[in-house]
Amino acid sequence: MANDFNRELRRLFVLFLVRPAVVLCGVVITSTYKVLFAWWLDPLAQKGSWRRLKNELLKDYAWLFDEYGARVIPMKPHRQVMNYTSVTIAVEDLLFQFVRGMGEFRVNVAPAHAPHDWYDFGDAIILARGFEQAGNPSRYYRMTDFEQLFESNIEGLKFFFSKAQYGEARRDLFVTRLIPL
Repeated sequence: MANDFNRELRRLFVLFLVRPAVVLCGVVITSTYKVLFAWWLDPLAQKGSWRRLKNELLKDYAWLFDEYGARVIPMKPHRQVMNYTSVTIAVEDLLFQFVRGMGEFRVNVAPAHAPHDWYDFGDAIILARGFEQAGNPSRYYRMTDFEQLFESNIEGLKFFFSKAQYGEARRDLFVTRLIPL
């Protein structure tokens, strides 16, 4: 019984005295960082990670720039989440967004005339091939297979995302409605 009382007393001590002090210290440290450092350090770190990813793409995917005339789109400032960074590359009328962060590396595709309609590269291949033809072979891909998948599907992606075929921005067509109307 004395052990239970001591355990409850320690619990109350931690909950009502130690926890608020730790939370207060966290608030003070976070606020100090935001006021003194975040306004200049965060954009600097974001530009550095963007530049590193861009240089890696220029080196590892040189074939994309040599054979297809790809060009890097300049970075647009945005709030960085966790350690994610993205580099957008234009190949003719297609935009490819290479995203890296939190242990993942993926590619998204969008038409240049609708730059907010991003699709995962594997999903875009399935859409370009048509659901009945694709059978779902490349929904999940590895970046080591990217060159082969890119070269075998680039013409289909160009056709599917062309302004005549794709039409206006239509990201609303693929949204699953959660609330029935």
